[in-house]
Amino acid sequence: MNVIGGYTLTRELGRGGMGVVHLAATPTGGLAAVKVIHPHLAGDPAFRRRFDREVMAARSVARFCTAPVLDAGIEDGVAYLVTEYVKGPDLARAVREQGPLAGGNLEALAVGIATALHAIHGAGVIHRDLKPSNVLLSPLGPRVIDFGIAQLIDNPSLASQAILGTPAFMAPEQVRGEPLTPEADVYAWGGVIAFAGTGRLPFGGGSPHEVLYRIVNEGPNLDGLDERMRDLVERATAKDPARRPSAQRLLEELVGGRPTAAAATQVVERSWSGTGAPGTSGPGMAAPGTSGPGMAAPGTSGPGMAAPGTSGPGMAAPGTSGPGMAAPGTSGPGTAALGISGPVISDPAVSETRPATARRRWSRITGPVVGAGVLAAVLAGGWAVYAGVGTTTLPYRADFAESWAVGTSDGGRSETDGGAYVLTANAGWRLWKSAPFSGEPAEGIVISSRMRLERGSGEFGVWCRGDAGTGDRYEFAVTGSGEASITKRRAGKSTVLHGPVKVKRSAENRVVAQCTQQGERVALSMWLDDELVGDAVDTRSPYGPGASGVYAAPDTARPLQVRFRTFELRAAKG
Repeated sequence: MNVIGGYTLTRELGRGGMGVVHLAATPTGGLAAVKVIHPHLAGDPAFRRRFDREVMAARSVARFCTAPVLDAGIEDGVAYLVTEYVKGPDLARAVREQGPLAGGNLEALAVGIATALHAIHGAGVIHRDLKPSNVLLSPLGPRVIDFGIAQLIDNPSLASQAILGTPAFMAPEQVRGEPLTPEADVYAWGGVIAFAGTGRLPFGGGSPHEVLYRIVNEGPNLDGLDERMRDLVERATAKDPARRPSAQRLLEELVGGRPTAAAATQVVERSWSGTGAPGTSGPGMAAPGTSGPGMAAPGTSGPGMAAPGTSGPGMAAPGTSGPGMAAPGTSGPGTAALGISGPVISDPAVSETRPATARRRWSRITGPVVGAGVLAAVLAGGWAVYAGVGTTTLPYRADFAESWAVGTSDGGRSETDGGAYVLTANAGWRLWKSAPFSGEPAEGIVISSRMRLERGSGEFGVWCRGDAGTGDRYEFAVTGSGEASITKRRAGKSTVLHGPVKVKRSAENRVVAQCTQQGERVALSMWLDDELVGDAVDTRSPYGPGASGVYAAPDTARPLQVRFRTFELRAAKG
């Protein structure tokens, strides 16, 4: 079977007690995970009734830290369930291949799974089969899958329950066949965190009957967990369900205060910077203060560099001062007087292009104008350029009041407004702005930005691996008409690597882009509002580490205005 319910099955992702999971292309060109239920189950009328009921409940679960149910149906006697495709290994595989998590890594995982349970329980659903293989480690953080589905096989025997899930993560009341409450999921949360933090099954190995006996009569082995996490796990795995904290209470103790699921999700994403995919370093996080995205080493052609006579960043028409430019003899915004004379480009954060028929001109500005934290280079003919300002540590979160270029040029206007960054791109131009950041790690970068289309028509989004001297960059675009794409661009030429695909637009969109180095190729992924838009791989002279930023490009004779409310960078991990 290649197509079911309009979804084209492309390859098998895994098998379980209920069916086979496939990676599939959606009718609109996106990606999804499609679970095809075993025929002998789908043929049971009682199962089909439960299937409809449970799928309806699962679809009401909020998206926070889950892989949401997108669609379901029964076609030609075959039942199928469609969920968001989550790119990344499951927790069991990550721990098996890379070892246990610790410190902030483990806490971010604990917060993410507790957030998912809070959303699941808020919809009146009980997961019933929370285990490491049902926790996927995406670039955005952990995602819980298969919620509300484990009860579809209505058989109270322990044998059937063991088929559905690893006995090691069952609550005592589940082992005894008693009615389940959300506290059973909290118990499983404790077991999953114990496994993630120690690399051991919480009740050891052996036959299923031996493990089930220990669950009912003994406590879990928590040696190796730090004191704070151990205390939470001990309470979560109390034998009496009434003594266990709720998922909301877990979040309060992990994060502090009384956080919403949305706030807790942001906590996870701000400390999560990798999938833990095999062959990369650890399943999880990058410690603050590690090397981050941005500029090339001295002596190389780096982002923000412009060769003499080419269309340079931040240029204005002769006799005017463009964005980031200083009037003769003065210092520009965020600059320091270093005594360099001659025509100086003071801000590589501004890059603009227009159709090839347009002629770009250099403005000959004289004066001591270079940025703080600068790499200065004197090129042929006495042109001075610099390749980077600002911070060099990750994670980076934009403060648009500092270092980002503001001003007006031929291409449009950039300004700060109420803590946001607003680009107004003129017709026929692409207006790029670089983050004031240097030092992208060789393995890649993850970019996250919340953006809103204020007026006009066209595309806008984020970009990575940029080099203003050549026009190289990978763009991750969304349009006001509801399309998304991944494009490779160089000197006005473009190659669409993925899309355009139809996407659901909202008043404000969150775009996440990942650019990672995989040997001799670059892998690119894009999410819109936590849904995967698509993946692409560039094998033809892929770009190296460079700058990252935001951009806007109108497609009509009217300007396009976009408000970027947030911008964050994290190191990618494969």
